[in-house]
Order: sequence, then C-alpha cells, then structure tokens
Amino acid sequence: MQRLVWLSSLLLGWAWASDTARVAFQKSEYRSLYAGLEQLSAQLPRVWWDRQWVSACRPKDIRTIIQPVRITLEDLEKGFYFVVPIRGHLASGFGYRWGWQFHFGFDVGLRVGDTVVAAMDGEVRLAGYDPGGYGYFCVIAHPNGTETVYGHFSRLLVTKEQMVKAGDPIGLGGSTGYSTGPHLHFELRFMGEPVNLSGVIDFTTGTLLQHELLLDQSSFAHLGTITPASLMRPHRYGGRYAASASAAYHVVRSGESLYSISRRYGITVQRLAALNDLSTRSIIRPGQRLRVR
Repeated sequence: MQRLVWLSSLLLGWAWASDTARVAFQKSEYRSLYAGLEQLSAQLPRVWWDRQWVSACRPKDIRTIIQPVRITLEDLEKGFYFVVPIRGHLASGFGYRWGWQFHFGFDVGLRVGDTVVAAMDGEVRLAGYDPGGYGYFCVIAHPNGTETVYGHFSRLLVTKEQMVKAGDPIGLGGSTGYSTGPHLHFELRFMGEPVNLSGVIDFTTGTLLQHELLLDQSSFAHLGTITPASLMRPHRYGGRYAASASAAYHVVRSGESLYSISRRYGITVQRLAALNDLSTRSIIRPGQRLRVR
C-alpha cells in the first residue's frame, strides 16, 4: 500500500506524456518504475503533462495531496548524473525580492553566447519563445519525476521531444523575454510547482550539495505566503503565476530616463526600478519596455 501511495504521488507529478514514457530511458533500473506507472495510469485521473503549457499539470494546491517522496537528483552507481546548467554568480535566488515580489527560480549571471547544459537526462517537453516572460526557453522532463525550466536564451539548441543527457548543450545564454540583462532563469519543478533549491546547488562552483530531495507539505509552505501583489509577470506559455490585470507598460523613447518616466506615471524611481528588476542607476535604452504599474 505504501508503494502504491508513493507511485500515485509520483504519477501525479510525472512529467512525461504516456507515449514518450514508453520509449524513453530503456535502462533496466527504470523499467519497474515504468511498469508501476503504466498500471496506475488506468486507475487515476489522466493528468499527464502536455506540450503546450509550462504548468499544464499544476494541482490546485499540492499541499493537500502530496505524500512524502524522495527525489534522487544524482545516482552515480546507476549512471544518473546532475550537472549544474552553468556556473556563475547567483544574481537572484528563490523567494521574495525587494520585499514584495516572489521569485520562483534562480537567476544565474552569464555572458551572451555562453553554453547552458541540461541538468539531468530527460526529454524536452516544451521549447519555444515567450516574448513576455521566459524569452527563448525550454522545459525538460526527467525520469525522477521532476522537470527543469530554463529561460532567456539567445538561441535554443534543442527541439520538442528531443532526448538529452545531463551536460548536453540546450541553449546559448542571453537576455530575451522579460529580462534586464544576460542571465539564466532556472527552476526545478515537481507536480508543476517550483521547488526551492537553496542549499542544494552552488552555482558559483557548479557543485551539487545534496544528491536527494525529500519533498512533503513543508516543501511548498511558500505557496501560503503568496499575495496578488507578489505575483510574477505573465507568461504566454502558462508560467507559474500571472500578474495583475491592471499592469501597464511604457516603451522608452529617446532622451527619457527612469526619473522622467516615474514622474510621468506618478510613481517613485525606486518603485519603477523594482517593477523592472533594475537599480535606480540603471541605464535604459530606447525601445525598452518598462512596467509602470
């Protein structure tokens, strides 16, 4: 019974469509797990992820249905590896930024054109361009029941349904989409919800600090702190959260500054900078799109 509960929980978060699960990773250590998933799929609601939305399988509230589950990030004996997508300075971590906006991933500084690699073996479930959010991005499903999300590439190197191994190049660093400078936006998700990897990965040294995650209700306690004011900018492909419907934007014209734009819309320079992940001394360019509300 305990195994059934564990497999049920994993199935709900399983990040592959049933057609691809049968052909992916024909390693002996995964065959028994696939067999269990195949049996359970006939008994449980069809909640497989699709190939259109980033968060297609997000439950209403994971805290009400999740059973404690251990997720293996790396098992060297079985040939399952974890590779940090890119080494670099952690520009923004998981949690609240500026005291009001919640960030559900990790922003790692890089140079335009730097190679970003897949964190684990998996299949590219989704790859495309999201002009209002991730820019060029991809989502990779992994056989441990998780998915990883990578955003703001200058160029994608993978396509949907492509199989990749840990360490394979998947994109080139950039600043596309909702980005104020070159960086990689990286997330690990379970059952559609981003997981806090603080203390799990050292992006500066490229080191995996924990080889296993124990996920339970407490792993998603941050969901209870989210307010409308902390929601992230909307994503065309169904990103984690949508922004308020009252959001408004301004396209920078030649000669304008943060000061002049803030006066025009009746907000402070500090507020304008915070809305756009900028400092009050940031240089803005003509044609740049700024959120002003």
